Amino acid sequence: MELSYQAPKTNIESIETYKSWDLAKLITFIETEYHKNTEASINDLMPHIDKVVKVHGELHPHLPAVRSLFLQLVAELRVHTQKEAMLFDLIDDIKSDANILEFEISSLAGNHIAFESVLENISGLTNTFTVPEGACRTYNLVYDSLKALNDKLTNYRELETKVLFDKLKG
Repeated sequence: MELSYQAPKTNIESIETYKSWDLAKLITFIETEYHKNTEASINDLMPHIDKVVKVHGELHPHLPAVRSLFLQLVAELRVHTQKEAMLFDLIDDIKSDANILEFEISSLAGNHIAFESVLENISGLTNTFTVPEGACRTYNLVYDSLKALNDKLTNYRELETKVLFDKLKG
């Protein structure tokens, strides 16, 4: 039942390390660490969220809303990663057109705002991912996994905002 979902630590030192990477290495890292691994973690987490809502939803009426927000987050992330995948595939063509590049970066930044808003709502409903006293293992697993996802997506946004977007422009 354990989900292997650990958010990497992002700090100033790691941001500086990422800045030294060339664009191709950074894109590969983002696609592996954030696109593929996050999708796999979401797929692993979904049945556990469904189970917690089914078993505990009546006593904890916020849980169906958490599930709904999680589904909204998944949809937001899928749109974002699809946009990025297309951008990464066309990067050589787009980099020469500053207007298109700026539009694409602005669009991706808008996606960040959308999924951050959903994460804030989930955090609020879950009392900052604090499980109720006496919660079962699956309930704990869901909250721990949601917290890890929140942390990972915060790191993802920072990496893109502070490193990727600058590399794309430069």
